[in-house]
Amino acid sequence: MLVQAMLIFVVAFLGYLNSFFASIMISRPIIMGPLVGLVLGDLTTGIKVGAALELVWLGAMAIGASNPPDMVSGSVIGTSYVIVTHSSVATAVALAVPISMLMQMVWNLLMMLLIPLLAEKADKYATDENYYGVGLMHYIAVFSQAGILAFLTGLGFYLGSAVIKTFVNGIPAFVNNGFNYAMGIIPAIGFALLVRMIMTKKTAVFLLFGFLLAAYLKISILGVTAFGCVVAIILLVNTNSNGSHEVESEEDANEF
Repeated sequence: MLVQAMLIFVVAFLGYLNSFFASIMISRPIIMGPLVGLVLGDLTTGIKVGAALELVWLGAMAIGASNPPDMVSGSVIGTSYVIVTHSSVATAVALAVPISMLMQMVWNLLMMLLIPLLAEKADKYATDENYYGVGLMHYIAVFSQAGILAFLTGLGFYLGSAVIKTFVNGIPAFVNNGFNYAMGIIPAIGFALLVRMIMTKKTAVFLLFGFLLAAYLKISILGVTAFGCVVAIILLVNTNSNGSHEVESEEDANEF
């Protein structure tokens, strides 16, 4: 269990360094889940749980001062407990959501207490033109946050596995059924959050087109994606063609 907890720490630490790696989305559940499954010896379950949690947090992202729940801890602990206790994927959602909200509060506490101290020190270094010191404060801020949060994630896995297993086994059947129904509803909320950010009057018709393809023609998601790619290419080619004609006509008018 100690070795597994250390491996969980490494996975979580890597996820918390997402911004350090130029925001490559490694912190997303669809990445964290398989990594947890890989280190715990059940890659298949890790992929399933990661995909399910990705749908839950599909539209979750930091906008301004508003931060979403901590996906890394929720994904890592939720996936690891499902693998260790051999529970259903729905149980991961029941564990991941409250855990992510709790860890987000810890993250906010670090942002309020630790980061201002380092920022003040960095300002002093900047005034003294000590660029090495400024960079050092930046690295300390990044790695200290990642280390603390990853340690808490690994500690939660190490200390709570037996308790969680007892808790999961004691969940009534009707509650598990409720979680299964929630698994079908919560992803819709994730899609709704995503659509709310990208939906405009010009793109609404494409959403309707994809819905009609899936609902009435019974085309799979892969088929709808293929249709979308073809439509995007057609629009791109036609747009470029119209732009070229307009430029040519303007040049001809000028030459005339």
